Amino acid sequence: MTIQKLVEHQKKAFRREEVSSLSKRKESLINLKKLLQENEREICAAIHEDFGKPYFEAYTSEIATILHEIDHHLKHLDKWAKPDQAGNSIFTFPSKNTVYKKPFGTVLIIGAWNYPIHLTFQPLVGALSAGNNAILKPSELAVQTSALIKDLVEQYFTPSVLAVIEGAVEETQELLSQPFDKIFFTGSTRVGRIVMKAAAEQMTPVTLELGGKSPAIVHADANIEIAAKRIWWGKTMNAGQICVAPDYVLIHQSVKDEFVEMSRQVLSQFYSNDYITGENYTQIINYDHFDRLVNLLEQSDVIHGGMTNRETRFIEPSMIQADWDSVIMEEEIFGPLLPIVTYENLDEAKFRLIERNSPLALYLFTDSQDVESEIIEQVPFGGGCINETISHLTNPNLPFGGVGHSGMGAYHGKYSFDCFTRLQSVLKKPIWPDPDFRYPPFDTDKLKWLKKLLR
Repeated sequence: MTIQKLVEHQKKAFRREEVSSLSKRKESLINLKKLLQENEREICAAIHEDFGKPYFEAYTSEIATILHEIDHHLKHLDKWAKPDQAGNSIFTFPSKNTVYKKPFGTVLIIGAWNYPIHLTFQPLVGALSAGNNAILKPSELAVQTSALIKDLVEQYFTPSVLAVIEGAVEETQELLSQPFDKIFFTGSTRVGRIVMKAAAEQMTPVTLELGGKSPAIVHADANIEIAAKRIWWGKTMNAGQICVAPDYVLIHQSVKDEFVEMSRQVLSQFYSNDYITGENYTQIINYDHFDRLVNLLEQSDVIHGGMTNRETRFIEPSMIQADWDSVIMEEEIFGPLLPIVTYENLDEAKFRLIERNSPLALYLFTDSQDVESEIIEQVPFGGGCINETISHLTNPNLPFGGVGHSGMGAYHGKYSFDCFTRLQSVLKKPIWPDPDFRYPPFDTDKLKWLKKLLR
């Protein structure tokens, strides 16, 4: 079936209400749960083959998180889908006002390679929960996982509910030319612009989950041991190939040396038996990304780490002395390289952050409520943590999304349901009363009465 025919097939199925009833939605969510549970080993093996992710990390970040999301939706779906009753206004009284939660229809979900299961299925949970059918486009860079996604979806779902299109630029361009009712994209800001432009041609609404240079701010009063542990935990996860990884450390100059020394100790503790790809560490996804990161390393002042192995696509977690003009500070790193930039006072740090594109995440390490409030109130960012990294995205009660160049729209938990739901307002008016003053002809007396009512 061609892409065009597949989209037409799904649209016809949606119009026949084959997917939108609550029972069908729950059935689809349960099928997705079975797909993950019954094929755990095959999924983790494919991810390992693509970039050597350890089994524990693959399961916790790619499977367990989605199972938790599915259970959250199954638990709350009845409540979320129930129409909301709205209040009246002086202009509509008496009437009954209702807001219905309606699915968009046929949606396109374009996943990302760095978490090829999580970033494809996480938005899918919301799409199915909201009553849509969907076409998935997994990333072609995670070759084995993409093929497995297609194979498993075809086993557990009919094409009228869910289908998978594999491929690269050509297939993606053809998908983007179709009249989808909603597009959800996870990836780079550069490709996000392309997706948004194509969607505009079809007047298709989009949610864009992008990236950016997410800072970890370490203030002078921070607990340096905790800061080093949690920053490097977030940075070494998936070898830094995660959109919310701490991209750089912005640290008060008075504690920079202590942080560097503590980081050396932390990395030595994390990897006391050395770095073993597939057991305790992840390799870089492909040679293009490996060479890009090595090029950044070669242009940087490395103060710890720096070892690489092109044959195994291994890059050691590395600290880099940097300033705002360094090459490594120009674009998102997406790897285990951690630049360290210092500041003298909080006003300087805020100025530097505000003048840059707003990041997807921001992490602040401080013991001061005043510093915390100042950063949260004055620096725009998608979401983040205080004295922690990354964990905010695992809470289904928190919306996850970017701002500006780091994305638009949010999802996770109920926010995923909302992301794939359109609101449809209905006002129901009784036959009586039916006052004459609302109808023509209009005169000054009617205007006086209207003004009195509006006082």
